[in-house]
Amino acid sequence: MQNTVIAIAGIFGLSLVLASIVLAFARLKIEQQRTLQRLIDRGVGSEQWPALAGLPHPASRDLRRGLLLLAVGLSWSAVTFFVGGKAWVLGFLPAALGLACLLLWKLDEHGR
Repeated sequence: MQNTVIAIAGIFGLSLVLASIVLAFARLKIEQQRTLQRLIDRGVGSEQWPALAGLPHPASRDLRRGLLLLAVGLSWSAVTFFVGGKAWVLGFLPAALGLACLLLWKLDEHGR
């Protein structure tokens, strides 16, 4: 019974962590789009939009996203491993996604 409760708490906790990260990225994207719309309304040239709107290069987004997911996954696994139970295994999902993003970043870097 106790292992089931720990596993459910682990799944719920991990989903809350990942949902907060998704929410933060969504709010950032909304603010970037609003800034871009304001620049368009002011008549700023299109070559200046990415720099003025704070839009990072797509390759740096893959690097940042990969490192963040890897850090969340590893830290989740480390914390829940010492708490007990098998919830620490769930940290491998965001860690694997982070490694995939880092791989895509590295492949994109070689493609240029």
